[in-house]
Amino acid sequence: MKNKPLIPFFLTAVAGLLLMLGLSLVGLNQQADDENGEGEEQDPVEYGEELVNENCISCHGDNLEGQGDYPAINDAGENFSAEEIADIAQNGIGDMPGGIANAEEGEAIAEYLMSLSEE
Repeated sequence: MKNKPLIPFFLTAVAGLLLMLGLSLVGLNQQADDENGEGEEQDPVEYGEELVNENCISCHGDNLEGQGDYPAINDAGENFSAEEIADIAQNGIGDMPGGIANAEEGEAIAEYLMSLSEE
């Protein structure tokens, strides 16, 4: 190797390229599994709770009991159907803006809020 100093660099480059290719194939396989619904399924109520904690408590309060001009939503299941709650999460109502959730997220939020009314 004294006469050919580039061989170790070449071997390192080839090893790095092979590693990148292998990891790319693993990532593509995981992406295909997710698109085919073979990934882990999360409970819609738990997912809805995460979404509510991320998007709703800042206006509706930590316990969703309402604050200021924002109404309580901890009893939304008593006043609205799950479909209505999902629609509100997607399209807004009154002063609440739309676009907070997509269709899947709206359904999960509705599942969670409906579960609060069952307690």
